Order: sequence, then structure tokens, then C-alpha cells
Amino acid sequence: MLLPVASVMGPLVPAFLPSYQTATVVAYVIITYLIFGHYRATKEVDLLYIGAGSFYAAVILIVQFLAMPGAFVPQVGLLGGAQTTIWLWFLWHAGLALSILLYAVSRWWSPSWLASHLERVPNWLIAVVLAALTASLLAVVVFHEQLPKLIDNGNFHLVTTSGIGPFLQILTASAMLILWRATGFRAVLHVWLAVALVALQCDNVITMAGGSQFSIGWYVGRCNALISATVLLLIYLREMNQVYLKTVQDARLLALNNAMLEVRMDQVRMDDLTGLPSRSLFLELAETLRNSGTVSRQAVALLFIDLDGFKWINDNLGHDRGDVVLVEVAAALRSVLRDSDIAGRVGGDEFVVCLVAPALAIKATATAVASRIVSRVAAIGDGIGCSIGIALCQAESLEWDSALRQADEAMYQAKRQGKSRFTVYGHSLIDEVA
Repeated sequence: MLLPVASVMGPLVPAFLPSYQTATVVAYVIITYLIFGHYRATKEVDLLYIGAGSFYAAVILIVQFLAMPGAFVPQVGLLGGAQTTIWLWFLWHAGLALSILLYAVSRWWSPSWLASHLERVPNWLIAVVLAALTASLLAVVVFHEQLPKLIDNGNFHLVTTSGIGPFLQILTASAMLILWRATGFRAVLHVWLAVALVALQCDNVITMAGGSQFSIGWYVGRCNALISATVLLLIYLREMNQVYLKTVQDARLLALNNAMLEVRMDQVRMDDLTGLPSRSLFLELAETLRNSGTVSRQAVALLFIDLDGFKWINDNLGHDRGDVVLVEVAAALRSVLRDSDIAGRVGGDEFVVCLVAPALAIKATATAVASRIVSRVAAIGDGIGCSIGIALCQAESLEWDSALRQADEAMYQAKRQGKSRFTVYGHSLIDEVA
């Protein structure tokens, strides 16, 4: 709709060009940063093509800003000559379109030699971009006099007649076509890349139709270029947001899976029959209890319980009855112990209990608990009973292997003394704790 009036001169707005140039440069710098961050998170090498194009465009736009007459010094540009800015305009359009074209090609076809050297692609791209920037800047800043003329006294219809403008149109259209062929525009990213290409295409067409600076076509072309940069920026803001959301979701899922795994591991380490912790889990829980006792300067009692008469029950009443007895013993332990005490099953008919109490009360507490256990187990019937060995130790000096061995020795001493009783290990240890 604007093509018929594209060559009409618009108002002279001195602030427009610096504002446009600054916004576009900032957009491409941010895009480059976001794409690099996206690559680090996903290792998708094809993203680097667009990142390289954005970086190239940002540098070219900065140099173009410096070369614009009147941008910093009235009537004069800081770099190059009369043809520099128009050639820089061509280069950043071509570089950006080429980067999207390479992205599309990489999505469509990836040669085997490239697939086997993916880790080197970033280094290759850096080298190519630096070489392209060096060659481009030397051409338009140092050797600008040797370049074909694209602007004549503010008129750039030569962009069209020289073939440079049509070349940009073909390059941009090719990028669009191959992007569609490679992706089918199935993802949001691909759709918005196409929108960015359309904006670039419109910039090229309306700029060529405008023919001179500050024409309506020129203003609209600058707006289209800014729209293209903004679209790319929004694409990657969205992509980074999606990566962030996925990372948060994955972290939550990982935490949930870890929690479930811990529960399952605990379940695996629980005795299926009695529901009491097995040896490894018991020692882990007992260590936690011991650590709390260390903080409060308490002592630890370890009770080793072995059932009396259990073999007779298995041999004469059957293993089913034996299983019932084990379950009833576990229930008896739970009914006797305090909430802070820990019980576990460490063998066929062997149980352990860990409890803490102040050092002066640990012996009395442990023997009272042992006495209640002996009574409750005896009440199960069928001649079942238990012998208990007790080991006492200060929490900070406790060694589990040693304490289990001492409690085991005390348990056998109780059996030798007649069974269905408890014995405390070692008078010297008792005196030390008490």
C-alpha cells in the first residue's frame, strides 16, 4: 500500500536515526547473548548460525552508526566515505539473511563430517565471523573508493539498478523457502524466524522504492528493520523463558524423583515382614540419633535382642507361626519404646534397639526398657522369650561395630545365665558412663 508514496519525502526528524540505530544495535547484541546462553544450555549447534549473524549485524550496525554523516559530527561521518553507510546497510541485511539460511540448511541437511566434529563448529564459526567482519570493514571503511557506487547525492536507486537490492531479495526469499522446506514452520521459533525474514524483505523493498534518505519508504524501511530485530529478540526471550521453565520443571521433577527414590530405598531397607528398619537403615537412623545426643551431651544405649525358643516354634508349629511371632515381637517393641527410640531387625530372630538419655540415667533407662521388652515378649506365648545384651557408651565416643559386638557378647551372657533376661556389658563401661 505504501509503495506508491514510498518516494515522497517525509519530515526531517533528527532524533529518529540515532534512536533507530541504537535500538537495533542493542536488540542484536541482546539476541547474540541470548542465543549463546541458549546454546550453552541445549548444545544445539544450529542456533549458533543465527547467533553469528546477529553478532555480525550488531558490529556492522555500530560501524554504520559511526560512519553516518551528522551522527556525531555535523555533516561528517567518523569513518569511511560517501558509499560506506549504504554498503554497510547491504552487509548487515545480507549477513542476517545468510545466517537464517544457514540455520535452515543445517535443519534440513547435516553432512556426516560436520556431525562428527560438532564440538569444533563454535570455533569454526568464530573464525569465519571474525574473518567476515575484517574483510567487510576493510572493504567499506578503507577501500570504499573502489566499491561500486550505490548512492548518488543522497539517492540510492542504484541499489536496485546495480542488482544489489534484487540480490538481497533473492537471498532473503531463499532463506524463507529453505526454512519452510526444512521445518514446515511447525515450531513457534520457525514461524517467528519467518516473520523476521518477511520484515527484512519489506525493509528491502520499501527502501528501494523510497530511493532517498528521509523519504516515506526510507522511514518505513527503518521501521521494518527494527521490527525484524525486535521479532528476533522476542523469539529468543521466549525461547530462554521456555528453557528456564523447562529447567525449573526438570529440577522439580528431579527433586520429586529423588524423594521417591529415597522413599523406595528406605522401603527396600525396611524388613518386609515386621516393617522395622533393616541393619543398614537402622545404623543410619541410629547415627542420626547419636549425633543429636552428641549435641545435647547424652549417652547411648544399644540393646541386642535374640529370641529364645524361636527355633522350636519354627520346627514344631511351622514357619507361618514363626512369622506371626516375629510380627508380634516387632509390635511389642513398638509398644515399649519411646518415640525417640529406634528399633530394627538385623537377622532371622535378632532385633536391636537404640536409645539416648542423660549419662547419669542411661543405665536405668536402658534396663527399664529391656525389662519391659522381656515381659512383653514373654506374653506372646508358645514358650517364646528373649535374651537382651546392653552396651552403654557416651554419644561422642560411640563406635557402632564395637557397640554391637559388646551388646552381642552381653546377650550371650544373658543366655548362659538362663535366658529371658538382660545383661549389661562390662562393669568398667558402666562405671565410665555413669
